[in-house]
Amino acid sequence: MKHWPATVPTQTPIDLQADLPSGGTEHRPVPPRPPGILGRFWKYGRVHRGKSLLAALGLCALVGLFFVDNLLEEPMRSWAERTMNANLNGYQIRIGRALPHLWRLAFDLNDLVLLQNTHPAPPVADFGALRFSLQLRQLLRLKIAGDLTIVRPALHIDLSQIQEEVTSHVSLKARGWQRAVEAIFPFKLDRVEVQDGSLLYLSGGTAAKPIQLTRVFMVAQNVRNKAVSTRTYPSPVTLEGTLFDEGKIRFKGAADFLREPYAAAQGEVRLERVPLDRLSPLAQDYQLNTTGGFLSLNGSVEYTPEAQMAHLVEVDLEDLRADYVTSKATKALELKHAQQAIKLAKDVRNAPKVWLEVDALKVRNSQLGFENKGTTPPYRVFISRLNLDLEHLSNQSGHEPSTFQAQGAFMGSGATLLKGRVRSASRPADVEVHLEVEGARLKELNGLLQAHAGVDVAEGLFSVYSEITVKNGQVEGYVKPLIKNLKIYDRQKDQAKPFRKRVEMHVLQFLANLFRNHRSHAVATVARISGSTGGPKTNEWEVIRKLIGNGLSHAILPGFLAPPGTGVPAPRPTLPSTVPPKESRLLSQRDPPAPRSDP
Repeated sequence: MKHWPATVPTQTPIDLQADLPSGGTEHRPVPPRPPGILGRFWKYGRVHRGKSLLAALGLCALVGLFFVDNLLEEPMRSWAERTMNANLNGYQIRIGRALPHLWRLAFDLNDLVLLQNTHPAPPVADFGALRFSLQLRQLLRLKIAGDLTIVRPALHIDLSQIQEEVTSHVSLKARGWQRAVEAIFPFKLDRVEVQDGSLLYLSGGTAAKPIQLTRVFMVAQNVRNKAVSTRTYPSPVTLEGTLFDEGKIRFKGAADFLREPYAAAQGEVRLERVPLDRLSPLAQDYQLNTTGGFLSLNGSVEYTPEAQMAHLVEVDLEDLRADYVTSKATKALELKHAQQAIKLAKDVRNAPKVWLEVDALKVRNSQLGFENKGTTPPYRVFISRLNLDLEHLSNQSGHEPSTFQAQGAFMGSGATLLKGRVRSASRPADVEVHLEVEGARLKELNGLLQAHAGVDVAEGLFSVYSEITVKNGQVEGYVKPLIKNLKIYDRQKDQAKPFRKRVEMHVLQFLANLFRNHRSHAVATVARISGSTGGPKTNEWEVIRKLIGNGLSHAILPGFLAPPGTGVPAPRPTLPSTVPPKESRLLSQRDPPAPRSDP
């Protein structure tokens, strides 16, 4: 059987160029071009004619409101300025520009200047802007509440303007500040914010280093909420700023802005390293010369119409130098200030509306002095490297006793320790004081000696020990001074003095040698003090007897006296840590103690 090959169908060749144009290039159909933005918008508008109509009307409204805002600028500025001035008493305000924002229910008042009518220069305050607005969220709830943002407020406190307020019969509340704001924005404010505010005290003596508070930012919320009772603070408040260019001030608390007759607030306050040199011109008005110093504190405050309270947990003063300066020309002023201080202390003591408490007050690395310019020659007495601790200070009785302890260097050389306590619950207050000064160079006191004794010295180390108790208005105690290695006359120092003065100094040197104990090399005595606080007295004959006894028989040794009837010597005084190493070694080189004869 024959097998024939399968027949394969003949395929016609495909001409690839048959469908191409005469040019020979490939041609494909081009898809239609998508519509542009306007086209899509027009198409959407044709499909959703209702929505498109509303959008068009809204756009036209916004454009119209924009043009209306521009048209209302000057009429609104004039109206706001006129309305606010009509409600102010003794002051007037100028507005640079008004910017209404009808589309968001707000308006701004820019470049405001507040002037006092009697003293228009300088302005009392400048405001970058006052921005008023309604809260849209509250409007959706069918409630009305407004916000106020105060941009770059700058308050200037001038002494002449303050005196005008003090002498004026119009109270601050009657000046119409609140009425002026409510007249142009008759809605309750719910949130008040201050951005980059400042406060400047202007005085002739503070121009170089002005007293100012800058970079102030504050937020007060829930301002319109009413307090349900006294001591209720519904409005949270936070504030921070820069004091005197370097220090920081912070406050966090709450307030009741609707309290009558004025607002109330409470919260925590903190100051951090505030430089005190800015207060030097003010301190000079009270005979205080101050240099340097930094203040830090933290605590809580409460200020209400019913009472003012301050509880400071800790107050720190560092690197302060302060001198009280007296002279013949300032005697009358000093008496006036003393009377004012006494009156203030009496008014504040146990005052029912004023509560002041300080848990701890610390002074570190400071110097306090007394300068007398009313004598010939003038002199200055001071204690340097002072470290002072005060605890439990209060203006109210019934608290635990206040304690104090200070260490330093008297006249830069004498190791000094002062400690004691004050019981303010009794009237007058009971006081206990213990003082010891060891190894002060006596020639550093030559100004004081020349002014009050007419003599100076060449060498000598001065020490003093004292214990004073004030109880039930009676003073009891003693003062024990010692002068070691006393040398009054020195040929090189005193050869130019008159002959009579040199003879006097020789006589004093002879007496000093006569009354000097030959074992301790010290001239010493004990002066007992007793009597009422109005006029305590000392027994001069006992002072002389102790002076002679120290020189001829029994030495009076350094240290406190033994308690009466015990016969046990008082413990050896401990040198404070503030004494320089050189002085510490000098004071430790004492002669062996002689048998004690102090009473």
